[in-house]
Amino acid sequence: MTAETAPAAETPGPDAAAADQRADDVRRRDALDRLGLLGTGAEERFDRITRLASREFGVDLALINLVGEDALHAKSQPVGVDFGTTPFGTAFCEHTVRQPGMLEITDAAADARWSQLPAVTEHGMRFYAGVPLRVETGEAVATLCLYGQEPRTLDDDERGLLGRLGQWAQAELRTDDTAADEQDAADASAPDAETDTVPGPRGQARVSTLAIPFGTVSGDASAWAEIDGTLVVSLVDVMGKGEAAGAIARAVVADLQSHGAVDPAEALRRAEQAVGARLRDSDSFTTVFHAVLDLGTGELRYVDAGHGLTMHLGADGRGTRLYSRNLPLGLVSDGDEWEVGRLAVGHGDVLVSVSDGALDAYDSTLDSLRRLGEELLGSRDPGAFFDALAERVAAQLVDDDVTAVVIAVS
Repeated sequence: MTAETAPAAETPGPDAAAADQRADDVRRRDALDRLGLLGTGAEERFDRITRLASREFGVDLALINLVGEDALHAKSQPVGVDFGTTPFGTAFCEHTVRQPGMLEITDAAADARWSQLPAVTEHGMRFYAGVPLRVETGEAVATLCLYGQEPRTLDDDERGLLGRLGQWAQAELRTDDTAADEQDAADASAPDAETDTVPGPRGQARVSTLAIPFGTVSGDASAWAEIDGTLVVSLVDVMGKGEAAGAIARAVVADLQSHGAVDPAEALRRAEQAVGARLRDSDSFTTVFHAVLDLGTGELRYVDAGHGLTMHLGADGRGTRLYSRNLPLGLVSDGDEWEVGRLAVGHGDVLVSVSDGALDAYDSTLDSLRRLGEELLGSRDPGAFFDALAERVAAQLVDDDVTAVVIAVS
């Protein structure tokens, strides 16, 4: 008996490889078209990721690019910069989407594969690191990328951080499922607004909440409690909509509130222990604003976990946005410490925190938060402000849950 040798697998020739790449480009184009993001303007849900990336890595540019069939389309970029649409052959991201993972280039000027790209020769970029962002069907349709004018090599911790930021950006690439949205809109619950007054040692606080679910169940949740002269407030916005996101949102808020007036960083640490595995198992995460306000001293301590949509409106009319470098709950790595912010809140001051769906009632950018603050100050009545916001949400056909919490100290 003689043994037969299996024929060697044939290596695709250049024509076959080109045909495969062309087919991949078409699939990516079709997937990108389904998202409905081409031709849309800036959105805070993407911009907050690139702002954080730029700050954490100290790079010249942090971008989210949509990658089409033959061109890049800048979706998130620094204020004052407009890269618009860039044809293939000028930068790196067209190569990133063709890789299974991160593309890192230490010094493009010293590498013949990249040294003649306009990003290098015209803009002086030498360092690049980018991760592909994929839709649920697997096509890589975008990138989160870093550019620097100095050669650089990321360490393992930095690669891990860029990967987690990429997870965040990837989750924001929400598929434009018109049929599902129409059904959710048909099932939408009516706005639910409540106001309560909490007495304190030096006055009182008026707490008002608004919930406008996109569908029967909201993926946002908020709660507050008064504990021995201290106000404990939580607002969470889980990635996604519907019952699954709603169940996680309620679990996170319940856990945060169960710890009372403990230090906000400790409350987030305990919440991570309680629900972190559930978030990771469901491939989800949540932004969080959790605060403890001492009604006697006016000291506010808070943790902002990827939220960035809270404003302190002073009695003098000036507004300050509260934010931090924390990642959302569910994306933090083991050993990460929660950064705590502190603020003095005086008589006549107002705090307002909203989920990102509220921004879509305006122009979806961070400037929407400023406009929200101005309208709240103009009304000085949370009830009237909520009515106006609900009208905007209905008029703009906002396809996301909207939640708001207002605390007025007097």
